[in-house]
Amino acid sequence: MAEDGYAYDRVPPGYHFCPSEQELLLYYLRPKVNAEEVPGENHVVFDFNLYSDQPRKIWDHFQTTRQNDLKMSNDLYFFTELQTKTTNGSRVSRTVGGGTWKGEDGGKKICAPGTDHVIGIKKRFRYENKGSAEHGKWLMNEFELGQSLIHNRQY
Repeated sequence: MAEDGYAYDRVPPGYHFCPSEQELLLYYLRPKVNAEEVPGENHVVFDFNLYSDQPRKIWDHFQTTRQNDLKMSNDLYFFTELQTKTTNGSRVSRTVGGGTWKGEDGGKKICAPGTDHVIGIKKRFRYENKGSAEHGKWLMNEFELGQSLIHNRQY
């Protein structure tokens, strides 16, 4: 990384990461889930446990990594493994520190471009921590890949 904080070696000048929902699913999440090479991994989409720290701390850490992009968009992109509430359970734990990610919707189906074929689901979450000034100030969109696109099933 250059001394001024810009990652010149990571993305070309003028490049701004602004993918569509379909691009996120087809070109980033699908290869990640299928253990294939992901374009820009850990340069534009980061491997990071989003449930490891408060949203503000995560933002502060990663905003310097994507400083140029964040002038155009306030979005950061992560791969994170969901954690279940129990060992064999299917319910996902969304707690983080003293707060939680609260679902705002049941999910929106995302179709392949020009078709009715569902390739994934997008869910929206809001950070809740009533004892914090950050309560309700952070949003997270979660993308889930459609089962038909998962080739390397681990179960």
